[in-house]
Amino acid sequence: MTGATHRLASFSSSLSYSALDAEVVRAATHALVDTLGCMFAGIDAPTGPPMLAYLDTLAADGPSTVIGSPTKHLGQHAALANGTFGHALDADDGHRGASAHPGVTVIPAALAAAEKEGATGEELITAIVTGYEAICTTAEAVQPSHRERGFHGTATCGCFGAGAAVASLLDLDVGATTHALGLAGTQAGGLFEFLADGSEAKRFHAGRAAMVGVLAGDLAAQGLDGPRTIIEGTDGFARAFADESDLGGFESLGDPLEITRIYRKPYPCCRHIHGPIDASRRLREAVDPDEIERIRVETYRSAAHHDKIEIATLLDAQMSIPYGVALTFVTGTATLDGFMPPQTDGPVAELTRRVEVRRTDEMDAKYPDPRAARVVVETDTGTVEETVDYALGEPENPMSDAQLKTKFDDMTDERLDADDRDALFDAILSVDELDDVTELTARL
Repeated sequence: MTGATHRLASFSSSLSYSALDAEVVRAATHALVDTLGCMFAGIDAPTGPPMLAYLDTLAADGPSTVIGSPTKHLGQHAALANGTFGHALDADDGHRGASAHPGVTVIPAALAAAEKEGATGEELITAIVTGYEAICTTAEAVQPSHRERGFHGTATCGCFGAGAAVASLLDLDVGATTHALGLAGTQAGGLFEFLADGSEAKRFHAGRAAMVGVLAGDLAAQGLDGPRTIIEGTDGFARAFADESDLGGFESLGDPLEITRIYRKPYPCCRHIHGPIDASRRLREAVDPDEIERIRVETYRSAAHHDKIEIATLLDAQMSIPYGVALTFVTGTATLDGFMPPQTDGPVAELTRRVEVRRTDEMDAKYPDPRAARVVVETDTGTVEETVDYALGEPENPMSDAQLKTKFDDMTDERLDADDRDALFDAILSVDELDDVTELTARL
């Protein structure tokens, strides 16, 4: 068999740590530290207490750590909780071509499986790289049609990423990995309808995808078979979930490895808003917020519907270009405390209502590489504008090590004191040196 599913299974089952160069290992450890930071922050987000309460109804007798819980749980439940926590504040990493968030689907599943198996740090890193390749390649193959049909790529394609990562840690051969991918893909689901009323279901999407991956890998290891053409088949994922798809990426897996093409988020909100925020930060140096009459944001089609101006919930704020732009002009930044809780009255809310979002042919022609945005500000003395092609955190404009540490400190501030934060940060960045990843999970 030479189809997309077999190619992905072959790649996933054969990738070894020895094949990873220093750049890839660094990308994977940075993905791990960034995602774990987001998990810590998500415990106290709106989805945290319900998820922990749900876990309390389950038998807490498993091998896998849940951040924020004093007890361990079955791997699939730990992946569900940690994935939900990681996506709870929309601060997690992403891939612009895939329009999906890999870290919060792949890493919770990989951690749960690695802890259960007593895997080495090198095996965990290899699984993370494998999982990122699977989710990003699958999602990029079906975008943008997938999103336009209402599907959330993090939820749907995340199943493949989590399943591939778990199969790697279970050391499944190519046949069993094919079945794991089939079992993962047949459970794919997740709809963007959460935007309609600000539902927190979006966060659960990541956790469910991580859970699906653990379940699929464990069942495949026990001999349950899955569809061997789950991606490319007549009734497979690509045809069922997109009007248009291109499976060519499965013919060049690992060239380059997708984990090296990830963006990281300096601001806890939808990535489509980051370009407008960066442009606003630059313009604020020349514009007095009190003198602003109107703001126009020019963007591409996939971002243009993030135009809500009446903000009621955390998700409303995080998915609103007008809110992100207004917050930046009023406060000078867009950190966590500006979104949680959202500012539903006062200067930010008032300016939000004076921000217009427009789709333009120019920005559509650029998308998805780059995801460009232009912010035009009208004052009583004239008009100024700023265009951003690559927002901070993109591979072309990466966050520095110092910025990554600053974000980790911000994300973990409520849960860890300074010494514990520093020790955990250092431990994560050297995870590949561990003989057993439980040395790391014991710190969580």
